[in-house]
Amino acid sequence: MPEMSSLDLGLEASPGYLLARLGAESRRRWSQGLATLGLRTAHFGMLMTLAAVGSASQRQLGRAIGVDPRNLVLLIDQLEERGLVERAADLGDRRRHAVRLTPAGEAALGELRRVGAEAEDELLAPLDERERKRLQGLLFKLLPAAGGPGKPV
Repeated sequence: MPEMSSLDLGLEASPGYLLARLGAESRRRWSQGLATLGLRTAHFGMLMTLAAVGSASQRQLGRAIGVDPRNLVLLIDQLEERGLVERAADLGDRRRHAVRLTPAGEAALGELRRVGAEAEDELLAPLDERERKRLQGLLFKLLPAAGGPGKPV
């Protein structure tokens, strides 16, 4: 059988297929970069969310990054063991726990951002700055409509 590409098969006409392929490649690159720091994509999302909001309940964090509550506690435990986040009783409701970055977590964000930017730059290299911004805007618009995270914490 001759070698064929996705384009030869007409698959370029399917946005869902293209998004799935790009998503898989993006996930692979992000995972490789974050693995050098001993972290995963969900850890990155959690740390970035906490950097933006300061403190959040476990439920808010789970919704913001699209992680099932059953898996969230393990992720928080992993970050807490590394000294990147801390949990404390929520001052407004002592039954809940608030999660926030530690100084070590804030310091780690610089390296995380660098690794993430490298992965993005590799994947988006064919696009100029204007095209990247347009793509980002379109993806941000689609994410909440697809039922994914994207609403404010």
